[in-house]
Amino acid sequence: MKKILFAVDDTKSCQKAAEFVVNFFGDREDCAITIIHVKTPIMLYGEAALAAYEDIEKKESEESDRLLEDFSAIFTNKGVNVKQQLLEGEAVAEVLNYAKDYDLLVIGQSEGSFWNKIFSTNQNDFSQKSPIPILIVK
Repeated sequence: MKKILFAVDDTKSCQKAAEFVVNFFGDREDCAITIIHVKTPIMLYGEAALAAYEDIEKKESEESDRLLEDFSAIFTNKGVNVKQQLLEGEAVAEVLNYAKDYDLLVIGQSEGSFWNKIFSTNQNDFSQKSPIPILIVK
């Protein structure tokens, strides 16, 4: 059985990638799909920030859970079972470390804005450092 890891975030390109993954791999009985999201650690400074830590952490966790549920629904609505995995840390490092036990990593192409292309290197980091084949969905 081929194990596919689909890294998700809250972007339109990732939603398009989800539709591709469910349509391309969804009806294949020889594929198992896991959706992974990495929650960025909260960095707070000062007393006021520390006092709000629990509220911020709760909100971030709820948003991450909602994101995974929303992406899972794309698959389950088409009759495709998926597993979910939520990690915390630096996105590229966590996903690539987790990906070692998979056959294919799927990510959505970076958003198309000029500034995002300049300042976002996640797509390049994934493609250059992945220990497994990677599919970047446009």
